[in-house]
Amino acid sequence: MTKKSEKQMAKMVNPVQPHCDEKITAAITCNHAGSMRSLLVSKLMGQGGGGGKTSNLPNPVFLAVSEKSIYAFKYAPRGFKFKIKQEVARWQKDEIDVEYEFSGGMATFVISTKSGDAYSLEFPIVMGGKELAEMFFSALQAK
Repeated sequence: MTKKSEKQMAKMVNPVQPHCDEKITAAITCNHAGSMRSLLVSKLMGQGGGGGKTSNLPNPVFLAVSEKSIYAFKYAPRGFKFKIKQEVARWQKDEIDVEYEFSGGMATFVISTKSGDAYSLEFPIVMGGKELAEMFFSALQAK
Protein backbone atom coordinates (compact mmCIF):
# COMPACT_ATOMS: atom_id res chain seq x y z
CA MET A 1 0.00 0.00 0.00
CA THR A 2 1.47 3.33 -1.06
CA LYS A 3 1.52 6.50 1.03
CA LYS A 4 -0.72 8.12 -1.58
CA SER A 5 -3.38 5.41 -1.17
CA GLU A 6 -3.14 5.62 2.63
CA LYS A 7 -3.66 9.38 2.40
CA GLN A 8 -6.63 8.96 0.05
CA MET A 9 -8.22 6.40 2.38
CA ALA A 10 -7.73 8.75 5.35
CA LYS A 11 -9.64 11.43 3.39
CA MET A 12 -12.53 8.97 3.12
CA VAL A 13 -12.38 7.69 6.71
CA ASN A 14 -11.95 11.01 8.55
CA PRO A 15 -15.36 12.58 7.72
CA VAL A 16 -17.32 9.44 8.64
CA GLN A 17 -15.46 8.45 11.82
CA PRO A 18 -17.43 10.82 14.13
CA HIS A 19 -20.67 9.13 12.96
CA CYS A 20 -19.55 5.61 13.91
CA ASP A 21 -19.16 4.00 17.33
CA GLU A 22 -16.29 1.78 16.14
CA LYS A 23 -12.90 2.60 14.61
CA ILE A 24 -13.30 2.82 10.83
CA THR A 25 -10.57 1.11 8.81
CA ALA A 26 -11.82 1.85 5.27
CA ALA A 27 -14.51 3.86 3.51
CA ILE A 28 -15.64 4.51 -0.04
CA THR A 29 -18.39 6.28 -1.97
CA CYS A 30 -20.26 4.12 -4.45
CA ASN A 31 -23.34 3.94 -6.65
CA HIS A 32 -25.87 1.24 -7.39
CA ALA A 33 -24.32 -1.19 -9.88
CA GLY A 34 -25.03 -0.12 -13.44
CA SER A 35 -26.19 3.37 -12.53
CA MET A 36 -22.91 5.12 -13.40
CA ARG A 37 -22.63 3.30 -16.71
CA SER A 38 -26.25 3.91 -17.68
CA LEU A 39 -25.96 7.58 -16.73
CA LEU A 40 -22.97 7.94 -19.06
CA VAL A 41 -24.78 6.13 -21.89
CA SER A 42 -27.92 8.24 -21.44
CA LYS A 43 -25.84 11.45 -21.50
CA LEU A 44 -24.02 10.30 -24.66
CA MET A 45 -27.37 9.53 -26.30
CA GLY A 46 -28.74 12.95 -25.37
CA GLN A 47 -31.13 11.68 -22.71
CA GLY A 48 -31.26 13.05 -19.18
CA GLY A 49 -31.93 9.91 -17.16
CA GLY A 50 -29.76 7.87 -14.85
CA GLY A 51 -29.62 4.24 -13.91
CA GLY A 52 -32.09 2.08 -12.12
CA LYS A 53 -32.20 1.55 -8.40
CA THR A 54 -30.88 -1.83 -7.26
CA SER A 55 -31.64 -1.53 -3.55
CA ASN A 56 -33.23 0.63 -0.87
CA LEU A 57 -29.87 2.32 -0.20
CA PRO A 58 -29.47 5.92 -1.35
CA ASN A 59 -27.68 6.44 -4.64
CA PRO A 60 -24.86 7.34 -4.20
CA VAL A 61 -24.06 5.83 -0.80
CA PHE A 62 -21.08 6.23 1.54
CA LEU A 63 -19.85 2.92 3.03
CA ALA A 64 -17.60 2.69 6.08
CA VAL A 65 -15.99 -0.49 7.39
CA SER A 66 -14.92 -1.26 10.95
CA GLU A 67 -13.57 -4.47 12.43
CA LYS A 68 -17.10 -5.79 13.12
CA SER A 69 -19.55 -3.70 11.08
CA ILE A 70 -20.33 -2.09 7.75
CA TYR A 71 -22.11 1.25 7.89
CA ALA A 72 -24.05 2.86 5.02
CA PHE A 73 -24.68 6.61 5.01
CA LYS A 74 -26.56 9.14 3.00
CA TYR A 75 -24.11 11.93 2.15
CA ALA A 76 -23.57 15.04 0.08
CA PRO A 77 -20.34 15.73 -1.79
CA ARG A 78 -18.72 19.07 -0.94
CA GLY A 79 -16.00 19.53 -3.56
CA PHE A 80 -13.40 16.92 -2.65
CA LYS A 81 -14.93 16.50 0.82
CA PHE A 82 -18.09 14.85 2.13
CA LYS A 83 -20.94 15.89 4.38
CA ILE A 84 -22.26 12.80 6.12
CA LYS A 85 -26.02 13.17 6.59
CA GLN A 86 -27.48 10.06 8.22
CA GLU A 87 -26.88 6.37 8.75
CA VAL A 88 -29.24 4.35 6.55
CA ALA A 89 -28.05 0.79 7.21
CA ARG A 90 -25.63 -1.24 9.30
CA TRP A 91 -24.61 -4.87 8.93
CA GLN A 92 -22.45 -7.10 11.07
CA LYS A 93 -19.55 -8.39 8.98
CA ASP A 94 -20.07 -11.97 10.15
CA GLU A 95 -23.61 -11.83 8.70
CA ILE A 96 -22.65 -10.85 5.14
CA ASP A 97 -20.77 -12.21 2.15
CA VAL A 98 -18.98 -10.02 -0.36
CA GLU A 99 -18.05 -10.77 -3.95
CA TYR A 100 -16.25 -8.26 -6.16
CA GLU A 101 -14.59 -7.85 -9.54
CA PHE A 102 -12.66 -5.24 -11.47
CA SER A 103 -13.87 -4.63 -15.01
CA GLY A 104 -13.68 -1.76 -17.46
CA GLY A 105 -12.42 0.86 -15.02
CA MET A 106 -15.00 -0.08 -12.38
CA ALA A 107 -15.01 -2.07 -9.17
CA THR A 108 -18.34 -3.87 -8.89
CA PHE A 109 -19.36 -5.73 -5.75
CA VAL A 110 -22.31 -7.41 -4.10
CA ILE A 111 -22.98 -7.44 -0.37
CA SER A 112 -25.28 -10.38 0.43
CA THR A 113 -26.87 -10.74 3.85
CA LYS A 114 -27.84 -13.97 5.56
CA SER A 115 -31.46 -12.72 5.51
CA GLY A 116 -31.40 -12.79 1.70
CA ASP A 117 -30.90 -9.12 0.84
CA ALA A 118 -28.33 -8.26 -1.82
CA TYR A 119 -26.81 -4.86 -2.56
CA SER A 120 -25.04 -4.49 -5.93
CA LEU A 121 -22.72 -1.48 -5.92
CA GLU A 122 -19.88 -0.01 -7.98
CA PHE A 123 -17.29 2.74 -8.04
CA PRO A 124 -14.65 3.88 -10.57
CA ILE A 125 -11.06 2.70 -10.21
CA VAL A 126 -9.42 4.84 -12.89
CA MET A 127 -6.37 7.00 -12.12
CA GLY A 128 -4.87 4.81 -9.41
CA GLY A 129 -8.12 3.89 -7.70
CA LYS A 130 -7.56 0.14 -7.90
CA GLU A 131 -5.20 0.13 -4.89
CA LEU A 132 -7.77 2.11 -2.89
CA ALA A 133 -10.43 -0.41 -3.95
CA GLU A 134 -8.20 -3.31 -2.86
CA MET A 135 -7.75 -1.64 0.55
CA PHE A 136 -11.52 -1.26 0.86
CA PHE A 137 -12.27 -4.85 -0.16
CA SER A 138 -9.58 -6.21 2.15
CA ALA A 139 -11.18 -4.39 5.09
CA LEU A 140 -14.66 -5.44 3.96
CA GLN A 141 -13.75 -9.14 3.80
CA ALA A 142 -11.65 -9.26 6.99
CA LYS A 143 -13.59 -11.14 9.66
